[in-house]
Order: sequence, then structure tokens, then C-alpha cells
Amino acid sequence: MTTHTQPRGPVVAGIDGSPQSLAAAEWAAQEADRRQLGLRLVHGHLQIATPAGFGYPSLPVDVETPMRHARGMLAHAADDVHRDHPDLSIQTAFIVGGPAGVLVNESRAASLVVVGTRGLGGFAGLLAGSVSTQVAAHAHCPVIVVRADGASQPGPSAPVVVGLDGSGESTHALQFALDTAATCNANLIAIYAWQALPTGNLGPTTRWHYDPDEAEDEAQRLLAEQLAGCAEQYPQLSIEHRTVLSFNPGETLADASRTAGLVVVGSRGRGGFTGLLLGSTSHTLVHHAHCSLAVVHRT
Repeated sequence: MTTHTQPRGPVVAGIDGSPQSLAAAEWAAQEADRRQLGLRLVHGHLQIATPAGFGYPSLPVDVETPMRHARGMLAHAADDVHRDHPDLSIQTAFIVGGPAGVLVNESRAASLVVVGTRGLGGFAGLLAGSVSTQVAAHAHCPVIVVRADGASQPGPSAPVVVGLDGSGESTHALQFALDTAATCNANLIAIYAWQALPTGNLGPTTRWHYDPDEAEDEAQRLLAEQLAGCAEQYPQLSIEHRTVLSFNPGETLADASRTAGLVVVGSRGRGGFTGLLLGSTSHTLVHHAHCSLAVVHRT
């Protein structure tokens, strides 16, 4: 297990004034404190114009009032965060543009982007499957989608769950999960949910030979290989290995999320998590995880 140099850009939170986005701001502030980074609160404001047509002039649109409201909302969110994190460097940004596009663009220079599962206002329609899903799919850095119902954060009673499949993407997810669990004093549960094992492995299970017991042994071997060295690097961590035969890895992880503080997956994968793109396992988790979700992109 090799460590990776952590990027030093700010932690970015998408803000629209909703309780969900304020929960995301608090999570982002804790992450910024933990990483010793700045916090950037961003509001994407999509201006709606009324075009002329059918021989009628365009109707006047009041843009100043919502802009003043949005800037006041950002300032209020910054004040709330500063009250709980007085030593944190906080920036606010009001940006005209589609909310998802704004946050994806912000992610180019960010260490982490945090969004709520749903929202309102400038992030109209911030529902699972809308802005949060688009940002999780297309961001250039890790994304945390914070559950809107105040689900637990990682800690002694809420482990970090990571989905692994041996791919490079899941290796990045593992590093993120290890760092998070270590700093939050949480246990780590590493899950290899396999439907079909990689056919290029050197073990007894191949496309021409399949035995359920041998397949289980092979899955355990693959998981142990990916976790090799983690216990030595993080001796304070309790790391649980789980291999699960599953025809729906997303549902397997969603079920494990019931007692977790955070589920971590790569942006795509192979093997047990074949095609780990938004729309498959990650998409399932954005919609159905019972705790917050981290989607880790290769940087």
C-alpha cells in the first residue's frame, strides 16, 4: 500500500441556503480543519431570462433581488461556519452558471467537494440524480455527498466502509478511506463484493474452472493483496475484511451503510465492481446509501 501526496487546494462546499447544503458546509468545514486547508463556500446561480417570441417583447426579470439574497445567504453560511471553526480560513464565491457545472469547474483546483443530497434556490433540484450525481460523476477531485437527514459522521460507533475490487481507482478510494478512518478514530470495513472474479488472475478460479469454495478463497486472497501493508501503516486502525458474493454490489454496500458513517468508492472499477461508474454502483449509492458517500476520482 503506497501513500499519495494530498492536493493542497481548498475544500469546496456547494451552498444554496437549504438545511442540506448547510450540513454539507459543516462537513466541509470539519474536513478543512482536519486537512489544514481553507474552506470555499460556493453558490452557483443560474439566471433565467424570459426570451421574446411570437411578436411579444421579453418580460422584465428582477435579477438584483435574488443576487442580493444569494450573497446574503453565503455570508450567513460563512458566519455560521466561522462561529464553530474560528481559526478556519473561509472564502465565499457567487458564480453565475449552472450549479453542477460551477462545482465541477471548482473541483479542478479543490482537494475535496462536498454537496448535500438535495437543495433549493441557486442549486435548484439538488436531488440525488441531479446536481449531486453530476458532480459526483464528473468532478476532478473526491466528492462527498452528505445525507440530508443528518446521518452520523465517521467515528468510534460509525465505521468507514470502502468498496474494493483491485483496480487503481479503488486503490485511491482505499487511501481516502484509510486517512478518514484514522483521523476520525473510526474502524474500517473493506468489502470486496464479487459477482465474477477477474479472469486474468493466477489463482485456481478461471473462466474454464469455477468452484464456489475456491472462488471464495480467491476473493479473500485478492482482498488481502489490496490491503497488504495497511495494518502496518495504520496500526491504530481496526480493519475488517469482508468478501461477499453479490449480484448487485451497490445494494451490498448500501446495506453495509446502515451502520456506517461514510461509504467510500472509486469513480469506476473492475472485477467485483465491474463498470463502477455513476449509473451503476456509485449511482445506486447516491440514491440508496443510508450514510454519506465519498466518490474518489483518480487525480
